[in-house]
Amino acid sequence: MITQYDFFRTKYGEELLIDLIQLEDLDKYIKLSPVQRLSYYDITVITGGSGTFTIDDHGQKIKRGNVFFSSPGQIRKWSTTHTPKGYVLIFEDEFLCAFFNDTQFTKRLSYFNLHNSPPVLELTPEAFQKLVNLLQDIRAEILQFKNNDKHMLRALLYQTLIFLDRKFIAVYPASAKKTPNRYIEQFTRLVEANLNQDRTVEYYAQKLHITSGHLNSMVKEYYYVSAKKYILSKTILEAKRLLHYTDMSVDQIASHLHYESTNYFARTFREHTNTTPLGFRKQANP
Repeated sequence: MITQYDFFRTKYGEELLIDLIQLEDLDKYIKLSPVQRLSYYDITVITGGSGTFTIDDHGQKIKRGNVFFSSPGQIRKWSTTHTPKGYVLIFEDEFLCAFFNDTQFTKRLSYFNLHNSPPVLELTPEAFQKLVNLLQDIRAEILQFKNNDKHMLRALLYQTLIFLDRKFIAVYPASAKKTPNRYIEQFTRLVEANLNQDRTVEYYAQKLHITSGHLNSMVKEYYYVSAKKYILSKTILEAKRLLHYTDMSVDQIASHLHYESTNYFARTFREHTNTTPLGFRKQANP
């Protein structure tokens, strides 16, 4: 079962859309529901522990110096006998975007705009200590938070995000994509919102008031795959989530994703993953 967690906006009395939590303090939540979906951005910094942390279908080892990134809607799974130690930096998109008047700032960060790179960064000891210092500054500012003074927190969050963005790009150079144009931004949002209803390139091109060929060219230039393959990859990812983390049957998943038949869904899934839906479920849940 997937447990959904939403941001506790009034934890400190007045609304505050950022928080810094000790990972150990989430022990009861992790033990109660190790499979989670968050409605906000999360950066988890490991200072100690072992096991595996999976974000969607990317499983990574838990060890000191690792930093994990998850975006709203992604599914996370903790596989560990003891809750690791560390920090959890969480925030809502609007905390920064409203201030910068840039609704796409967070989405453009390399580690929140992944296509092929894993959602984890292993820092050097020096870089890791600098990150911990930034997090401690954020924590200190939160503890003395006053509703009319959020600018220092925004500045510290911005500094932290940019610091991690530079480190991530240094490790994964391919993640340093050019700034997307408005069509790419609208296309990705439309796919997320309408994936289960329509997967044709023509549908999204019509929504954007451009030709299918133009849309395909822009998607290829930005994501290095065709628009059709981009849409398919998002569909297969959602299918993997449902197979791994729910008890829905293959028939139910095919229907949920609006495939015309279970056989067509199973054939498409196998062509993309080299395994059947049931085969993937057995591998994911041994």
